[in-house]
Order: sequence, then structure tokens, then C-alpha cells
Amino acid sequence: MRRNALYTILALAVLALAVVPIGTAVFVLGFIDGDSPCVMCWEQRIGMALIALIGLFILRYGPKPKYVGMGVLVAAWGVFMGMRHTAMHAARDVGQGFSLEILGAHTYTWSLFIYWVSLVLMGLLLAMTRKEDLEDRPRTLRPLEALAGIVFLVVVAGNIVQAFASTGPPPFMGQGDPVRFSFSPSHWVWSTEEWRPARISLRGRWAIDQPDTANLPSDPARGPLAPVPVLQVSRRTKIGFPLQGTPTDLAYDPATSQFLVTTQHGVYLADDTLGAMRRYTVVDAGYSVDLGRFAGAAFLDKGAVLAVGENKSFVVLQPAEQANAAANFRYFLASFDAFDELSRSRFGTVRAHMMYVLSAAYDPADHSVYTVSVPNNKVKRLVVSRFDRRDMTLSEEFTPELARDAGLDLSPKRSLNEYVVTGAAVADGALYAISAAYDTLLKIDLASHRLVAAWAIPGLSDPTGLAVKGDELYIVGASGKVWVVPSPRS
Repeated sequence: MRRNALYTILALAVLALAVVPIGTAVFVLGFIDGDSPCVMCWEQRIGMALIALIGLFILRYGPKPKYVGMGVLVAAWGVFMGMRHTAMHAARDVGQGFSLEILGAHTYTWSLFIYWVSLVLMGLLLAMTRKEDLEDRPRTLRPLEALAGIVFLVVVAGNIVQAFASTGPPPFMGQGDPVRFSFSPSHWVWSTEEWRPARISLRGRWAIDQPDTANLPSDPARGPLAPVPVLQVSRRTKIGFPLQGTPTDLAYDPATSQFLVTTQHGVYLADDTLGAMRRYTVVDAGYSVDLGRFAGAAFLDKGAVLAVGENKSFVVLQPAEQANAAANFRYFLASFDAFDELSRSRFGTVRAHMMYVLSAAYDPADHSVYTVSVPNNKVKRLVVSRFDRRDMTLSEEFTPELARDAGLDLSPKRSLNEYVVTGAAVADGALYAISAAYDTLLKIDLASHRLVAAWAIPGLSDPTGLAVKGDELYIVGASGKVWVVPSPRS
């Protein structure tokens, strides 16, 4: 009797799988509402049909390991497809998605849940299997179990009809963005678009190389802009204290007369000559939000400092005279009593999505943090992103265009996207950005979103940061050298 109860539950599960997700999808959503599956929806629907078919085999021949094992494999594949499909739309805004909703959730989200339940049920079935269930003799199907088989065949037949109309016979294989279902052949669209080859990568669109500025072309004459006036280095100096790592950015605060220097994970406050360090810490970049490698630095309001990682994650620190070292142990790897961590989060971008940044700047006039994207092996676009200091949320993004009155010309088939901005600072309503490619200083007007001027600075070597101090610009290099040039601000 107990075994009959087990098979009754299994028959009901097969019926539920055939009727609710697969049957509703084809007869209600498809034939009545005109919804057609995309290629990934078909993958998920076929997987559910295979699990129901495996359930029928178990009803007939018992829970043999080969049946249960195959069910687990198909369900695992379904979980992957459900995650892959859901991940394409999960980050969209409230209510947004693809195709129809059921009880407030889109169909691909339900498939993920259904496959997960299938895995759980098969695990329970495997745990409840007894020796007599493995005997090699067919079972006699009871009426409920036979009904499950009949319903399954009807549902599969309906899917065959829909598949032929919306997908077509081979070599046609459906669409990524399907058309509305119709029984009329004049409305059928059979497509081979999904046969187009795609670049295969284990990381897919995330296979983006981290920025590397070591081998960029430095000759300004080879850059995309001409003619570029020259801005000569007035003097040279260097950072006068030891660093853990190489400098990655530089900022200056006139209110406190001090510089901010960042390394890969270090944050240093120094005097206005860069000769003596006032305080420092090394941030635990892997704690909580992964900060990656620091690439941008800026002074914020009330003495707070900002360090931005290449991956657009950031941390805000507040200098403290007597910080609680024990409480700060989780945040820092060294000098636990020099700073308090105020916040740690991520900048979210749209135009600069899937792009790294190597700079950060702060404009107290509009309480905004600015970052500039750098090109990579997949996307080559120079994007300026602005974030409101009050909530660190994206307020604006733009791709600068060359101003007509800049006195500069773009060479044929060249682009501003070739510049690799590694340091930035805001002054007088303009963003000054130093590019490690072609050793060029760019001036971008923040109101018009246009590049209004550019200067070549010969003699630099792998510049990584930029700061404005009075009438001078300080440019730091990866070696710790600092080049001082007269400010071209006007």
C-alpha cells in the first residue's frame, strides 16, 4: 500500500508537469494568447517534457537508477537554462521582462522553479527506493497512471503543432525574438538566424581583459587629434615616502593642503609637497564588496576620501584621530586606527557597462563623482559617468564629442575612444583627464559634453593619476615620479 501511495504521488507529479507548465504554455499561452516560445523557451519546455517522460518510465518499470539518473541530468540542464534565461532579464527594472507573466513572474523564471522542484522530488524518490523496486519486471499501470500517459501524449502533440508552426522543420530552428503564434501559414516565420556562429567563451561577455597601460603608445604625434599644442613639464619630483604597491591615482584637497595617493589597495594622505605621509591604511579589498584594484581617488566633502576600483566598486573612508582598531579589523589589512570606513558599494553604469575605469574625480560644485571608462578587447568607448554624492547613484553619462571651436581635428578613421584616461580632476566646470595613450591632457566641458581643448605633454612615463593644485597640475606615474605642469585653465 505504501508503494502504491508513492506511485500515486509520482503519477500526480507527471500530470501536474504535463498539464500546468507544458500544457498551459501550449494551449493557453500559445493557442489562445498567441505566445510563441523563443529558442531558449523551447529548450526549457522540451526538458520538462523529457522529465515527464522519464516519470512515465518509472511508473512502468520502477525507479531504476538509469531513469532517476537521467532525470537528474535533464533537470540539471533545465536549471542551467532557466538561470541563463532569467539572468538575461533579472536585472531589468520593476515589471520588465520578456514575453508573458504568470502570477507576476515571467515564464522563464517559473521554469527555474519547476526544474528545482523536479530535482528535489527525484532526490526524494531516490532516497525512498527499495530493493524490490529494482526488480526487472514491468508494473501494471493503474487508471491514474495510464491517464498521466494519455495526457502527456496530448500535450506533446499540441507542442508538436506549435513547434511546426512557429519554428518550422529543419534547418529552421526558431527565433531569439519570436513572432506571435497563428494557425494561419501566411503568418508563420521560419528562421535560421540562430544558426549564426557565436564566439565561444567560458566567461561569455565577461571575458574582458583587465586594463594594462604599460605598453600603450606614448607619442602624442601618433594620437587621433591634430594639431595638439604642447604643454611643457615645469619641474619633476617624486613621492617621498614608501608605498605598498605602485601609485594608481592622485588627488589634492586645498581645504586641508594635502594630497591623496592610492595604490592597488592602499590609501595614503600626504602633505602638500608629497614629501611626508600623514596617515595611511591598506584596505581589505576582498571583504564584502570586491573592490578589485584601486584606480581612482578623490577628496569628498567633510574630509572624506574616495577610492574607486577598476571594476567601479568604491569605498569611502573618513580620517580619524583615534579610530577603533578592533572594530576596523574587518575593513583593513594595516593601520587599523587611521580611518573609519563609511561605506562600500558599487557604481552602476549604462553606457559604460562592461567597461573598466582608471580614474575618479569629485566636483563639490554639483556634489558629483566622475569616472571615465577605458577601452577593452570587447568595447572601445570613452564614456564619462556622473554619480550624485548623496546616494552614489548614476545621474548622467555621455560620450564626449569634439567641439567645433576647439582648434583640433580628428584624423581620418580615428576616434576619441582611443584615449585611455588614467587620471582626472574637475576645475572650473571642466573635467581634466590625462590619457596614458599618447600622453595627452584632455579638457572636457561638463556643461556641453564636448572636448574643448587638448595638450600634448612629452616626457611622461605611464601616467596613472592627476591632481589640480592651484595653478599647477600634478601628474603621477606608476614609478612614483611626479610631473608638474602649469595649469592651462582659462
